[in-house]
Amino acid sequence: MENEKETYLSDWLANKISDEQLKQLVSEDDFLAYYRLRNALDSFTVAEPSLEGNFNAIRQKIDSQKSGKASKVIPLWRYAGIAAVVVVLFGLFQTFYFSNTSSAALGATELVILPDNSKVTLNAKSKLSYPNLFNFHRTLELKGEAFFEVQKGSTFTVKTALGCVTVLGTKFNVNAYKDYFEVVCYEGKVSVESKGKIAILSPSESIRFYDHTSENWADNTTTQPSWISGESAFKNVPVKYVIDKFKNQYNVDIDFPKNKEEVKFTGTFTHKNIETALKSICIPLHLNYTNTGSGKIIISE
Repeated sequence: MENEKETYLSDWLANKISDEQLKQLVSEDDFLAYYRLRNALDSFTVAEPSLEGNFNAIRQKIDSQKSGKASKVIPLWRYAGIAAVVVVLFGLFQTFYFSNTSSAALGATELVILPDNSKVTLNAKSKLSYPNLFNFHRTLELKGEAFFEVQKGSTFTVKTALGCVTVLGTKFNVNAYKDYFEVVCYEGKVSVESKGKIAILSPSESIRFYDHTSENWADNTTTQPSWISGESAFKNVPVKYVIDKFKNQYNVDIDFPKNKEEVKFTGTFTHKNIETALKSICIPLHLNYTNTGSGKIIISE
């Protein structure tokens, strides 16, 4: 019976059976529990349940019944059933919320193959988290930047602190860093939601949110982001974000003039040579730099 309940729940989460069908297969209490579980999965904010706390609550209930009127007899099997449901739900929460994580170190990239065979390439200093039963609920969390090659199937959702990206099967890049959120579509269609705004991107289209503004354009002709092949590229981006990307690639501290942080930068820098990369940023902006050789770079006017 417990295995059947898990099968019903998996089919329901995968949209193989409807709410009404599930109601015919499980009790009303189980349906409400499953419904709360689905809402929890959608937000990824559910706290880990306490098996010990639930067991103690059941024991207290039993004790309170014992101290009541002697004429009222409560069958022990009823409490055994409650305990069994608690154990099953605890196991399900463990399965969903003991997430897998992958990350890329400073100056490195990391390829992740997801359980559905989708591929994710993480850029430097980026982190990805996803549940064990990812095939039944294709939702993950991203901190930083990643390029996604999604296998066709059920809805695939990327959650970040700045917004969500939803697709079925496609290729796209997501960059979520501090208050900067950018999505580029390379194949298929991508739905982007951020701060109450929703945009649908087609191949070659991009959208960017930062500093309470949004921009979108359509001039991308490549099949993947340039950082995968060792070069960071920018189009009309405030230079403070360019400097942050530089720091992630070369693992250095940088002193940069505050009055230049919002200046827009269009260009690239290589990940393979720090001197060449510094020149690529500083020369177009008419800035000077000093590489101290001790992990710190000073950029000045």
